Amino acid sequence: MNHRDRWPIALLALLLLAYVGLAGWYSLVIPLGEAPDEVPHFTYVRYLAQHGRLPDTSEEHEAFQPPLYYAAAAALTFWIEDDPDAPFAVRHNAYYDVADPRSPKNLLLHTAGESWPFRGWALAWHLVRLLSIALGAVTVLAVYRLGRVLFPEAPAIALAMAGLLAFTPQFLFLSAVVNNDNAATAFSALILWQVAAVLHNARPGWQRPMVLGLLLGLGLLSKANVAVLVPIAGLAVVLAPATGAGRQAGADGAAGERQAGGRGTALRAAALGLLVCFGVAALVAGWYFVRNWLLHGDPLGWNFVLETNARREGPLTPEVLAWLFKGVFRSFWLGWIGIAFEEVIYWILGLVCLAGAAGFVAWLARRWSVLAGATRWTLLLLALHVAGTLASLIQWTATVLGTDQGRLIYPILPTVMLVLAAGWAWWGGQRGRRLVLGALVAGMLFLAVITPVRYIGPVHAPAPRATDQELGRAVPLDARWNGIQLLAFQLTNRQVRPGEKLALDLYWEATEPVGEDLMTLIQLVDEDGQFLMYADGSPTAGRDTTDRWPVGVPLASQHLLPVPADGAPGTYRLTISVHPFGASAWLPVTGPGGAARGDHLLLPVEVEVIGP
Repeated sequence: MNHRDRWPIALLALLLLAYVGLAGWYSLVIPLGEAPDEVPHFTYVRYLAQHGRLPDTSEEHEAFQPPLYYAAAAALTFWIEDDPDAPFAVRHNAYYDVADPRSPKNLLLHTAGESWPFRGWALAWHLVRLLSIALGAVTVLAVYRLGRVLFPEAPAIALAMAGLLAFTPQFLFLSAVVNNDNAATAFSALILWQVAAVLHNARPGWQRPMVLGLLLGLGLLSKANVAVLVPIAGLAVVLAPATGAGRQAGADGAAGERQAGGRGTALRAAALGLLVCFGVAALVAGWYFVRNWLLHGDPLGWNFVLETNARREGPLTPEVLAWLFKGVFRSFWLGWIGIAFEEVIYWILGLVCLAGAAGFVAWLARRWSVLAGATRWTLLLLALHVAGTLASLIQWTATVLGTDQGRLIYPILPTVMLVLAAGWAWWGGQRGRRLVLGALVAGMLFLAVITPVRYIGPVHAPAPRATDQELGRAVPLDARWNGIQLLAFQLTNRQVRPGEKLALDLYWEATEPVGEDLMTLIQLVDEDGQFLMYADGSPTAGRDTTDRWPVGVPLASQHLLPVPADGAPGTYRLTISVHPFGASAWLPVTGPGGAARGDHLLLPVEVEVIGP
């Protein structure tokens, strides 16, 4: 291996190392369950590990998904037993409100059971996340190999494709969590690489169709959207020997009989390739579709899919399509609940995409006539895959809700990175290509590095420390329950209309280590003790659980309490009660000197609900 061959391999190794480091960092910054559908994906893994069979009811939300990712994850974690001191439980954040920018954006509450050193179900969860990271590395490698097949004399383009992918923040985000999209994306990238390899193979045979069929079968066992690649793989197998035979027959000016023989050989090779490719795919994945047919009445289990997803009612209007485009584009780069770039960054990314696409079109216009036939066919099949993936997303959007997520089109990541890298290489020219592509990858790396610090971490930060000024303005209380103390409170608005929210600031402190997760019930009650509204959640309004509170540190929380739209006008009082998570037994509250104050603390303030 000469120097020219070594430097791309060395840079690829550095890219992969950087990707693994970043994805591992993301995995530690993102709390367990705070990613697209991560909880049901993990509970699918737990079900498979505990029961040794696939779920076949809608009790598991993701049960309609093909099983490969979950089976691999279960094989990785089946030996781990739950910690009896920290049993598995999904604690939903009662204060989460997607429509209110003031509310916390963490979906779940996170206890000390998730802290280092990981054990029990938390250890299993993190091991499955490592599986996702490994699949992301496979995707990066496959994208690089695709670039080398298409641009054998321009390794900088292949490296830029891999680098742009490896440092895309949302790709890192998804690769760091439990989600079967990671398997679907990895196998899609591998299949597209093999499609290009089959078409560029100088000596067609059965070996590459066999590999392609194996990857296709594994991809179909990963997620249904990989099915878009079935006709792509078939076309590649058919076209490869035909173009190869035509080149060989016409290379020495042979007569028509020789060319006819070449066409016959190509047809036989295509038939054999199809038989091998789809035969292997059927051997790998066919059993799953037979199972669906027997259990659900059709190979895809479509009725089962519809049972476990929220259905869309109404047609796809231009407004829905605009919503879909905006959501997919934003979350392609970075987007989840409470996590997003500033608008200007999305505009810059949009301009980068437009410029890259324009450069790619210019490159095609200049180079199409001199490209090898195999390269032209590969590009056409990549375009066909993009069209099929987008069409399937639109059809899926017409059927169910919540489809405005870029991860749903991640199987086309190789093509997107190809267009960006080749397009920007065109703008750089022969001399400036490496500089332009290096700057592009460096810019994406910068976004990747700042994302956990600037965009993810703050969303999941613990409750802030209460300042002396805040405590000085608040009404002192000194109420205690089992190691936690309510120091003071402040009510921002004492008059509220039905449908509005009360803003109640509470200031807490752990007087000793708290060994359990305590919840607070806040009620707005009338003079007869009948509640108008209540909120039952963590004392810090969803920011942190009590078993993670630092001792002796005052913590501030704001509780946004919605008054029902049909609430009757009148004078009400606020009460606070404390109970362990999952239990309805109220803990006794004590005042200064340990004086008993019952089990419900009545705040010394009145709230006036006024008419509209």
